[in-house]
Amino acid sequence: MQVIIYKFVDGTMNAVEVTEDIYLIHLELLQQEKRNHWRETRRHTSFYYFTDKGIDFEDKRIDLFAEIVRKENAERVHKALMTLSDKRRDLVRKFYYEEMTMRQIASQEGVSHTAISQRMKTIRKRLQKELRDCSI
Repeated sequence: MQVIIYKFVDGTMNAVEVTEDIYLIHLELLQQEKRNHWRETRRHTSFYYFTDKGIDFEDKRIDLFAEIVRKENAERVHKALMTLSDKRRDLVRKFYYEEMTMRQIASQEGVSHTAISQRMKTIRKRLQKELRDCSI
């Protein structure tokens, strides 16, 4: 006599005594089930299998529409910046591209922080107007 142990989802187990012939049939059925499962899934790997293992896939596709909008916006901003005086463009470059603080710019130019803040406010209004006029 052989014992076949069944394990259930809820964690309980049940043991059944069977004859040698039934036990061998049971083993053959288990092997067949494994082979069928392997045959079905050998070429299929779940995306979640990789992400669970810490492997991430970067989306290499380019969103063409977003790229066009980004380029058009960059052109519009460039045109708007070209309408500014050299001194104002220099201030924009320092603040936005070189990431200097208004206090650093003020001390470099020998003016107050408030003066730089007011200049930036004026520049923003001018750029907003230019960008609004560009889109019409």
